[in-house]
Amino acid sequence: MWRPTGLGPVGRTALMAAAIAALAATSAFAFDNMSPEQRAALEAKAIDVAATDGETAAAEGGERTIFDGVYTAEQADRGMGFFGTDCATCHSNTARGSSAAPGLIGYTLDNKYADESLFTYFDYMRSNMPPGNAGWFTDQEYADIVAYLLELHGAPAGDTELEGTEEALSTITIVPTP
Repeated sequence: MWRPTGLGPVGRTALMAAAIAALAATSAFAFDNMSPEQRAALEAKAIDVAATDGETAAAEGGERTIFDGVYTAEQADRGMGFFGTDCATCHSNTARGSSAAPGLIGYTLDNKYADESLFTYFDYMRSNMPPGNAGWFTDQEYADIVAYLLELHGAPAGDTELEGTEEALSTITIVPTP
C-alpha cells in the first residue's frame, strides 16, 4: 500500500479524506450516476474516518517526526555551543562531515536513519561521541546537540524542548527531508 512519508496518522488520514472528497466531487470518474444523497454519505464517511483516526492518534500520543517542531530554538542555541567546542573539529561547523569524520545531517538523517526513532540517533551519539570519551555530556546536553543538528538539517523549532530520555526520543521518527 502506498504510504506518504513524513505524514503521521492524522496527516495520512486527512490526505485520504481529501482524496475521497475530491473524487466524490468530480464527474470525471464513476460518480456520474451517484445521487446527491450517496455523494453526501461518501463525503460524510471520509470525514468520519478522518476524525476517528485523529482521535486515536491523539489518544495514543500521536506519531511525531523530526519535522514536527520537537525542539526549541533556545535549545538548539545551547547545542550549537557544545557542538562548536567538541564536535565541529571532526564533523565541520556545518555538520556535513570532513576527511576526519562523516556528516551528521543531510544524507545521514535522510537515508541512514530514515524511519528510525530519534532515540537510535541520540543513543549512537551518546554511546560513541566524542571518540574515546563517550558519555562526556549529560543526556540533556546530548539532546541539545541533537536539537542543533535538527536545526542544521532544516527541521523547524517548536515550543517544547527535546528531552534527553529514551521514552521521549522513541516517540519521534526520523523521516527524509520533505
